Amino acid sequence: MKLSPFPIIFIGIAIAIIALSYGFFHHFVPNRQEAALWKEYGEKLQLEAGKRSKAVERVEKANRMVVAKANEWVDIVNRRTPPSSLAAGGIDLSVNAWQLTVDAPKFRNSMQRALNAQLRKGGVKVVTAPFIPEPSNQATSILANYFNYPALKFPAVMYYFGPITVEGTYEQISNHLKAYSSMPNYLAQTDGLSLSGTSPNLRGTYNLAIIGLIRGNEIFPPVPEGGAAPAQNAPGQLPPGMLPMLDPAMFGGAPVPGAEAP
Repeated sequence: MKLSPFPIIFIGIAIAIIALSYGFFHHFVPNRQEAALWKEYGEKLQLEAGKRSKAVERVEKANRMVVAKANEWVDIVNRRTPPSSLAAGGIDLSVNAWQLTVDAPKFRNSMQRALNAQLRKGGVKVVTAPFIPEPSNQATSILANYFNYPALKFPAVMYYFGPITVEGTYEQISNHLKAYSSMPNYLAQTDGLSLSGTSPNLRGTYNLAIIGLIRGNEIFPPVPEGGAAPAQNAPGQLPPGMLPMLDPAMFGGAPVPGAEAP
């Protein structure tokens, strides 16, 4: 039987539809979905890569901050702690305790000279000046008595002086007290300032706390001489383990009262 052209055309269209459907549903759609999934996966990878980049930046920033703070601390140590050399006015606690009884008085004299120089800051006239006590000559107790170790986790000399009296103008006394905030090799703080007299000739009286944090990584062990005497505090020296009430703002000098001088 001979078919007319129309059935042949319909059969061709049907075969084409079947072929197109097969290609569309078995190849095009899956491939498009797979492409979309790969695109989504790629975007997630880019997002994670961006997070890693930001994390690396945060780590680098944190490292820079750590280095900056370390440099700041090194600068503070260099400026605000005594040297580790006796010749430079400091002290070396790695020497044996008998040698320390010889070196400590020299260190004490260096501290006194530094304090005397500080007392002249601002152009004031010193009426009553503090005296740094002499260290013990006992090798068995000099570390505990004079350097407060091991009562503290680190050796330190600590003094609380008062009253100290100076004379000068309001500006001179103000500058004198402010200068303690930058005292070389030591941390110092003043408190309890009182003013008397008539401007411009004023008299200022205040208390002073000084701490010297001793440098060094080695300390000579305690001397086992028969029975060390209990620690006795020299006049003006704080008991081991006792810290004065200090201003947290890096031991800055006490502010001068805001009221106008009489």
